Amino acid sequence: MQRALSYAAMPALRVPLPFMLAAPCFALAAALLLVWHGEAALVLRWTPVTLSMTHLVVLGFLTMTIVGALFQLLPVTAGVAVPLARQVAVFCWCALALGTAVLAAALGLGLGASAFHLAAGLLGSAGFVFLSAIGAAIARPVPAGAKPLVEGVRYAAAALAITIAIGAALALYLGGVGSLNAPLLTDIHATWGLVGWVIVLTATVSFQVIPMFQGTATYPRLLETWLPPLVFALLFGWSAATLFDAGWWRLACEIGIGALLLHYAVTTVAWLGRRKRKPDTGTRYWLLAMGCLLLAALLHFIPFELVFDSVDALPLLTGVLVIVGCAMSAVNGMLYKIVPFLVWYHLAHDERLPRERIPKMSAVLGEAQAARQWRWHLAGLALLVLACLFPAVLARPAGLFLMVSLLLLARDVAGAALLYVRLRGA
Repeated sequence: MQRALSYAAMPALRVPLPFMLAAPCFALAAALLLVWHGEAALVLRWTPVTLSMTHLVVLGFLTMTIVGALFQLLPVTAGVAVPLARQVAVFCWCALALGTAVLAAALGLGLGASAFHLAAGLLGSAGFVFLSAIGAAIARPVPAGAKPLVEGVRYAAAALAITIAIGAALALYLGGVGSLNAPLLTDIHATWGLVGWVIVLTATVSFQVIPMFQGTATYPRLLETWLPPLVFALLFGWSAATLFDAGWWRLACEIGIGALLLHYAVTTVAWLGRRKRKPDTGTRYWLLAMGCLLLAALLHFIPFELVFDSVDALPLLTGVLVIVGCAMSAVNGMLYKIVPFLVWYHLAHDERLPRERIPKMSAVLGEAQAARQWRWHLAGLALLVLACLFPAVLARPAGLFLMVSLLLLARDVAGAALLYVRLRGA
């Protein structure tokens, strides 16, 4: 069903844009850590630097962007505004940015118990305020066409709440509070965060933005409606099976989740393949994201330890494919579509600005800039995937290529924001 979009309900640009400006900086910090530490960052998934890099990307880049996008997406596509959006956005931005930085430093530098307590407080408060505001928004009645989107956001928000609760318990444990099975809960925490929050919400958003920006048909209603609740239910089953060491039930849930993600990825590739327009960089980013998701889902069931000596080679590889290959690629592609649209729209609807001074959308952030960043990101991702298998040789080159791609992204997004400020102030 084609959704009616309410552009008049769009919040002020200062609500979503700071999230999108900050996000590349955190991913850039993770790339710097990879260059600095080299092989040590990709040998084991439990090393301090690996955990620090992971949280910089998942919290600082992915979650930061997703939170900012939801402030924009819900009013336009579902007609539900986030209560006190400006105040909530400012608080969440500050708490999420500072909490991510403190947590990454605590993990990577061993700052001690007080740093973990501070990180748990900051990130927990950011999550509580954000989820309360989003929950109040999506609890309202919405048009029929927006129900799959809102339902998907509800399930992803519930997964985020579970992720935050487990993460806070782990942070307090690392700070010397309580006793728990840290490796087991870390696996559950990571799975809820990556699959239940990041992947489910990326899929939910893609059901809206791919038809909007890539010119495809709308997704099948059954996929939109049933993907989030089925993944959520299977994650619950998987978590219970993991906690109670029920191996066959755990495998059955993993197969179910893998099948759903494969179905989503194949459908997206098919939808993009049917579009009539010439493929642009946004399309290439989505195809790359879906290809990585397909590969990660398939590799998860391969006995990788029979081929490589490292027992962490497969988890690291699948993590790279999901986090950098799928989620980060999708977010990169969306940023090159959403940021120029937002800047252009707010300039075009500013009555104080003469019409002749309003730039075209392509002049705000064009295809050439997106294509340049795509090439560096693709090269960095390819090197990072290979570096999971040959870290001694390729870890630092992968970090360098990703650094360049993220510097380009930061420059392009900041350039669009500066153009807006300059034209508004002229």
